[in-house]
Amino acid sequence: MSYHHNNHHRHRDNYRLPGKRFPDRWSIYDNVGRDIDGTRFVPFKTPLDSSFFHGKDMPEELQFSVRSLMELAKRANKQIGLVVDLTNTDRYYKKTEWADHGVKYLKLNCPGHEVNEREDLVQDFIKAVKEFVEDPENEGKLVGVHCTHGLNRTGYLICRYMIDIDGYTAADAISRFEYYRGHPMEREHYKVSLYEAELRKNQRKNEEASGDSEDVVESKDSEEAATKDPEDVKEEESEEK
Repeated sequence: MSYHHNNHHRHRDNYRLPGKRFPDRWSIYDNVGRDIDGTRFVPFKTPLDSSFFHGKDMPEELQFSVRSLMELAKRANKQIGLVVDLTNTDRYYKKTEWADHGVKYLKLNCPGHEVNEREDLVQDFIKAVKEFVEDPENEGKLVGVHCTHGLNRTGYLICRYMIDIDGYTAADAISRFEYYRGHPMEREHYKVSLYEAELRKNQRKNEEASGDSEDVVESKDSEEAATKDPEDVKEEESEEK
């Protein structure tokens, strides 16, 4: 699901025109990426309500709103069932617009540049998405995720889900996100954090596997001791003496 146009170098200064100011650099990013193959995610930049476009001579296809996103999904024969809003403000659009289209809405206020330091937000995101995806009533429905540009905070949390839950490596998760979003993630410290998250996950798996192995050995020793003939035990004790 994607707009097949390139916003780069177009309307770069629209936020200086009459009406509400666009978020900084908002107009240079593609409105929405494609849904990420192998997942239920579709990343996009924040939609804006109509008041942002008043007085601006801007092509309609670039006036990205909740309504235009839902129309795009309908044309692509896709259904968005949940939207996770990661912006740290409520000024871009009215959240009730999603309910008007039958879409569940979750707000996670994520300050810029530091979502990788907020494990509480990561776990809230993972829990909400996992519950939605595992509900049979939501079969086939997409999970839309956006921050201001639909790139860095969005990319970090989607990739964390792909690593922690879906089993992707950090390299694969980042590569797939960037390919389907149509833009590279810009925050290098987010990428570093994703590799660290993969490392922590693998360490936990190794520790759990090691613990399971020790339990198996102890269990076998206990079983052998329980099944030994009492006379054999006496002979072994005698030999040791």
